[in-house]
Order: sequence, then structure tokens, then C-alpha cells
Amino acid sequence: MVDHINANISHAFYFSSEQEGTAEEFRQKVLRAFPAALTYDVNAQMEHPYLRDMQTAEKFLHGGGQTYRVSRFLLTQFHPKPEKENPTAFCIMLSYFAETNLVSLSFHYSVRAVTADKIIAFRQSGEHQKYTFIDGEHSCTELAQEICRALALPARAIEHSYLCEITKFGDYTSIDQIEAEHSNMLYGFLSGDEGYAFVPEALTKERLSYWWGSRNFIRIYAAEHSFLFLNLLDSPAHEMYLGRQDAFGNAVYGGCNAYFTMGECPLTVNHGILFSVEFAMMLKALVNDVISFQSEYNRKKHTSYYRRIRMTRDFRRKIILVLEKVENIEIAEIGELSAMLLQSQHIAPIVDHVKYLLELLEGDLNLIYSERNNTLVTALTILGLLLAAWQVYLAL
Repeated sequence: MVDHINANISHAFYFSSEQEGTAEEFRQKVLRAFPAALTYDVNAQMEHPYLRDMQTAEKFLHGGGQTYRVSRFLLTQFHPKPEKENPTAFCIMLSYFAETNLVSLSFHYSVRAVTADKIIAFRQSGEHQKYTFIDGEHSCTELAQEICRALALPARAIEHSYLCEITKFGDYTSIDQIEAEHSNMLYGFLSGDEGYAFVPEALTKERLSYWWGSRNFIRIYAAEHSFLFLNLLDSPAHEMYLGRQDAFGNAVYGGCNAYFTMGECPLTVNHGILFSVEFAMMLKALVNDVISFQSEYNRKKHTSYYRRIRMTRDFRRKIILVLEKVENIEIAEIGELSAMLLQSQHIAPIVDHVKYLLELLEGDLNLIYSERNNTLVTALTILGLLLAAWQVYLAL
């Protein structure tokens, strides 16, 4: 068992905003519901330390703008009391993705000197664990429901994700050594399996097969809705890296970029982890919204021709809109980390399934039209026969 683990943990929920609107309209809605909310602006001077770190990371990694348009708000009125079982830091980020009409609620908190079992407990039910706030005890799930009611968002999330950044892992300073000696534990962190010590090595290797790392002191693993980021900030490798960046920045640019010295942030913006995880989950939520809508469509399918045609057209329009949004986000322009995360979440097969649904709907729509036309032709034929018979009768 490894004690003294420092971690930043995030639970994120993704919702479909039922009404289309501009970013400014959504901002006004947020400020009406939460007047104390802080609006994030990558180009403005941010006073809050978390927003300042996010700005520093976004400017350095993305040149001051993401590959997708997003409006962010820090909801500052939720403050846990400084009690033993409470996190050392806590914040809520509300994000609106204008191009996809999706909303995410992410809850970020930091824990210090906890055990491996505690980290696994956060993975198992951390979003339901209650913390003591000024107005009572709340869990992340309960706070999400409260915020959704205030913003008139759907009560049920389309997608959810769990992100855990470990900045200290006992006395270990090498990720390769951690993986060699504790791969089962890493699997436990990722999956929430408290019986990790009894899992076959082949299974742990399979679960840890999706990973990325551009430095020897960082590595991120991804599986299903979970993401585990090892970021050993106290390691000698990280200290040497800071020294190199300081020397290079001063020699070439007249100073070291603030991105390398901003330290730890509960928002997990170091190395762009938050942005890349958010990107993958946003796409997954977008296409899964169509899949979940399919069951509702199928339940209401047996009705009149006109209603069936209208429902099929609406579903077809929804699918085409989703596919257009996916293509407009410029997946081809993303980096290696985002590509790995998309692969780990099996986004491409889901998109292919959505395209297949579109083909089925095209055939279904043609069939409905054919059925209606055949019925109309049959009715006209019968009417013609009746008129002909009536004319024969009158002639007699």
C-alpha cells in the first residue's frame, strides 16, 4: 500500500442544452442565476488564481484559443468548510460549447496525503460523497442537480467523466518504476476496482494500454469514462526540466514563460490535460446524444404516416446537424494526446454508427413515402373503379 498521495480530482457532467442560443445569451442566463459567477476570458486579466492558471495554459498551448468555442464561468458561491474530511481546494467550472449546444459542469478539488484506497473510493463514488458546506452537506451530484435546475438544464447528464491527477505518489520519483511495481494499483485508480491486487497482469496491461506522455515525469492513462494523469512535480526529473526551461527561456526570449512556473492547479490544466479530456468527452456526449434519442424515436414509431414522416425528418435533421458539428471541430487538427483520448473513448465507431443510422433513416423515410404513395394510388384506383361503375350504372 502506498500512502501520502497528493491528487487533484475532477468529476464532470455533460448536458444537452435544449434551447439553441448564443454565447452571450447563455452568459446572461448564468449571471441571472449566479450573480457571483466569474466569467473566464482568455484575453482579459484574470484575478482568480485558478482562472489565471487556465489562461496561462491556454495561451501557451493553444495560442489563446481552443479548437472549439467555449464560454466558461467559475461558480464561486460554493465553499466547503475547512474540515478534516473536506478537500483542501474546491471549485466548480461551468462551460458552454456554443458550436455543439452542450454544457458541462466540472467539480474540481484537491486532496493531500491520502491513501491508495482513498483514491479508489473517489473513483467509485466520489461524485456522491458529501462534503460540508456553509449551508449544509452536499455531493457533486446534488450540486449539479441544483445548478441544472437554476439554469433550466435537463436533469440527466448525457455523459460523465472522472479525471485524477496524481502529483505525489509516496516517495516514488519515476513513472516507469511506478508502472513496473504498481500497475495493478494504477488499474485500480482508473477503474475503481478495490480488488486490483488480484487482477491478472494481462488485464491490467490491457486497461493501461491507452496512454500518452511527452515528458518522463508525466503520463496519462485513459479507459472508458476515466482518466488518470501522473504528474510527478516533486521528482528530480521535473526539477531538471524547470531548470532547462528557465535557462532556455532567458537565453532565447528574455525570460521563462509563466506556464512552466505556475505550479499545481486543481483545474488540471498542466500540459493541457483538462482541455484534451474535455474535447474527447464533448464529442462523445454529442454523438451519444443521438444514440440515446434513437430509443425515444423507436418507441414512438408506430403512429400515423404524417407523424412518422415528421419524426423521421426531425431525427434525420438531428443526425445531420451532429455530423456537421463533429466535422466542423476539425478533428484532423488535434494533437497526439487528444487523438489517443478519442481512440480510448471509441469515438470513431460511435460516429460510424451515427452515419449508419442516417442511412437507415434515409431508407425508412423512402419506405414511408412509398407506403403512403401506394396507399394513395390504391385509393385513387378504387375511386376510379367506383366512378366508372357509377357511370356504367347511369348509362343503363
